[in-house]
Amino acid sequence: MTRKLGLALVGIFFIGSFAMAQRPDLPGSLVIDLGLNSWSDTPTSAEMNTWKSKTVNLIYYYDLPLGDNGWTITPGFGLGLERYAFDNNTTLTSVVNNQNERIVSVTELTNLLPTANSFDKSKLGLNYFDIPVELRYYTSKDNFSRGFRAALGVKGGILYSSFTKIKYEDAATDNRLTRDRQQLGIDRFRYGINARVGFGGFSFFGYYELSDKFERAPDGAADTRTLTFGISLTGF
Repeated sequence: MTRKLGLALVGIFFIGSFAMAQRPDLPGSLVIDLGLNSWSDTPTSAEMNTWKSKTVNLIYYYDLPLGDNGWTITPGFGLGLERYAFDNNTTLTSVVNNQNERIVSVTELTNLLPTANSFDKSKLGLNYFDIPVELRYYTSKDNFSRGFRAALGVKGGILYSSFTKIKYEDAATDNRLTRDRQQLGIDRFRYGINARVGFGGFSFFGYYELSDKFERAPDGAADTRTLTFGISLTGF
């Protein structure tokens, strides 16, 4: 854990230093979002750990100036990689019943892996292809990579991968990791609003999902939506 944290801090420092430096005159910019996730409604019997539930967005944006007043329309495309950590030794599972209907539920890890000695982590992973569009304002009208910036926009996405990941210790006290790629009742399409405010290559961002997270929701999660806050680093 210490090693991973150290590598992450070094990586963030390097990217941030690069973001604040003079960038080459290339069209568009690569933005890296690092955020924490929460749900408006968590499924019954599941407890989410927000500090371990993370988002990484990798998005290429291109500014289209609206005159010379610092306003732009900025479309983009990229990947949204969401992770949700459960705290109370639970996970999501799905089965198809006799009526060919998919049933999604919260399952105790002890029922899923009865021979395990202990459990270290349980996560849900969702990967999206996203298309955001933002209305931006830059105080530095001649060099968008400098000065104050603010943005408000919308983002739509298509889910291309969903999986659960469980790390545990087996009966022989060996560390094990299971990754199960499966359909978990997640709505394939999502859309929401996002905002940014910052200076130069560094900013804060927020995203709120307007669409329901689940197409087939487990108990207690019919109105689940994601809320994400974090920092953004501009690569070039």
